[in-house]
Amino acid sequence: MNNEELNRKILEKVKLKVAISNFEKEEKPMSKQKILKMVATFIITIGLAAGITYAGSAIYENVFTKPEKIENYIDELKVNEEELSKIISEEEAVNKAVEELKRYKIDLNTNDIENIELQKDPNYDTITYVISTKNKDNFFVDANSGDLRIFYIDDGLSLEEVEKCTSSREDILEQAKIKMKEYGYGDEYKISYVNCNNSDNEEKAYMWYITFAKEYDGIFNEYQSVTMTIIPKINKVTQLSIENEPFDDNPIEISEEQAIEIAKEKDKIINTENHIQKNIESKLAIVRVNPQVYLKENGLENGTETMTLEDGRNFSYNTYKMNGRVRKAYAISIFYENRTFGMPRTYYVDCTTGEVIGGDDIFDLHFGADEE
Repeated sequence: MNNEELNRKILEKVKLKVAISNFEKEEKPMSKQKILKMVATFIITIGLAAGITYAGSAIYENVFTKPEKIENYIDELKVNEEELSKIISEEEAVNKAVEELKRYKIDLNTNDIENIELQKDPNYDTITYVISTKNKDNFFVDANSGDLRIFYIDDGLSLEEVEKCTSSREDILEQAKIKMKEYGYGDEYKISYVNCNNSDNEEKAYMWYITFAKEYDGIFNEYQSVTMTIIPKINKVTQLSIENEPFDDNPIEISEEQAIEIAKEKDKIINTENHIQKNIESKLAIVRVNPQVYLKENGLENGTETMTLEDGRNFSYNTYKMNGRVRKAYAISIFYENRTFGMPRTYYVDCTTGEVIGGDDIFDLHFGADEE
């Protein structure tokens, strides 16, 4: 028996012994089923405090780590010498783009290239080559992997011409499916999102936005997806973006009921404004670990700062890294009676470890007023 297996067995026995001894002190008789359920909950709670989680027959390490603050965001926008030494060259980026665009039936003529620039996103540690042409087409290539991420193609039509390019929802979805097959994407990509430029009257819509995503346990993964903007009638894709981030595909070990209880306990700490809880909604989702809950729980700023540029425009940015792992989690939305706009706080409870790994709309920032 190796050390890892030995430690696991010792930990299981210690946890079970401690848990059962606590319940033996109870004077009120309990059913066997209730005792086992409470013991399981106790084990998960102890594990979370120790930085590990016991679930079923496996022990999982916690996935959430303290978020990294970006001390000087403006400086971090610049690509430094060390980063330059690790990325592909402009020539390689262009060659990669030329090859990958063939998949989308786009012929990038290198003589038409007008500008190439590097763009860095400090929040996600990404560096991208942006290739612009005389025809106002733009192509975004990952400077590390060489993968094509986004393209924008000028449709060459006037607004009057585009407005005549309407179609039914059924026809446009069929066109989009055909495009995906032409591009070489398999049946693992399914339609997860559909919208248009005139949702009030789809018959007048002349631009449709459609996302195809991979599916896991009945959940769409937007981090492994293809999103296109397509003009009906002329069947032209003017924009396409590809997401293909690593996904843990972690197992579901925590029940929805347990996740709700974990979120409710966390909300007791987060809800410093004493909003009155109204109801709770829950669903499984694929999310990115983020620092929102951590920041508020630890009395830190919300992470968003704004500066005024020389031309008078305001530039907002997040001062924390947002490049957390992509995981399956329960998205637990807690609604309140007295929160502005009726907005809920949504807590992401990892469905394997039971950790709160982030959330959405955690801070009260409506109308620019943070109530902390």
